[in-house]
Amino acid sequence: MDMNIIEIFTLPFMQRAIIGGILIATLTSWMGTLVVLRRSSFYGDAIAHSSLTGVALGLLLGINPVLVAGIYAILISLMLPYLQKHSNLPTDSLLGFVLPFSMGLGVIVLSTIPGYQPDLISFLFGSVLAIGWADIAVMSGFAILAWIIITKLGKQLISASFDAEYAKISGISVDKINIIFNILLAITIVAGVKLIGIILVNALLVIPASTSRLFATSLKQMFTVTPIIALLITIGGLIMSYTFNFPSGPTMAVVAGITFLGGLLIKKFS
Repeated sequence: MDMNIIEIFTLPFMQRAIIGGILIATLTSWMGTLVVLRRSSFYGDAIAHSSLTGVALGLLLGINPVLVAGIYAILISLMLPYLQKHSNLPTDSLLGFVLPFSMGLGVIVLSTIPGYQPDLISFLFGSVLAIGWADIAVMSGFAILAWIIITKLGKQLISASFDAEYAKISGISVDKINIIFNILLAITIVAGVKLIGIILVNALLVIPASTSRLFATSLKQMFTVTPIIALLITIGGLIMSYTFNFPSGPTMAVVAGITFLGGLLIKKFS
């Protein structure tokens, strides 16, 4: 077992996966806390599933699919508030339209590409073998962009997530902040697509923050503990994935679920 763990850190594809995992864990922990505060996990799920169309277009056009998926997911995240405003439909109804439509369109586009099935499985469920240095570069760019925005607008994002009415009274443009939040959420989700997959990326977004919320006594603690949990889940999932030859995305999702259940038990009996 010790030899396997040492070997993990010497393999180039695992080195890329671990670097990508650290970047994704950092991004999802930042945004996951806000998602849990906003109770908008289904929103993240819809954007994640919608990004498959962007992935398919990227593969079809020969452009980095993660980059194209990021652009497409951002457009979807900006379109949803517009549709909500002009259709007078509840958010869950709109998400129920966007999710199957975009995912179905993505599968149709992928089906026009010869040998599309391996790519489809990889993007749906993640693969450590799929992470290249170009993907690391895109993830790093997303992480830097998110870090800059959160650093500059962190207090406003937290205020609008925690209590939108109070934020408005305080002079914060909640509509503007919500647009920025949606863009950040889209970037975060797409960054994790290759490693954990479109189907399961929302688990890494929601579960670490939900686990942290079980024990955190303040928002500051939650923002501190969530990245630690996300990193443990990601690295632990990658090690388990390699050791037992399991797919990376489902393994990380299961590790995340076990972590949350363990947290619930500790909370109940402590």
